[in-house]
Amino acid sequence: MKSRLNLKPGQRGTKHLVEKYGAALLYVRYRYDEERGVRLKTVENPT
Repeated sequence: MKSRLNLKPGQRGTKHLVEKYGAALLYVRYRYDEERGVRLKTVENPT
């Protein structure tokens, strides 16, 4: 699985997640599963 896009809080596409996680949000990573042909979103936070 390859990581295609990493977004930091405040960047375009993270507004809803910043509201949900606040200052705890480190980054949002979009990974692409070539086998299934789908994009998966993972949210990284220390808690």
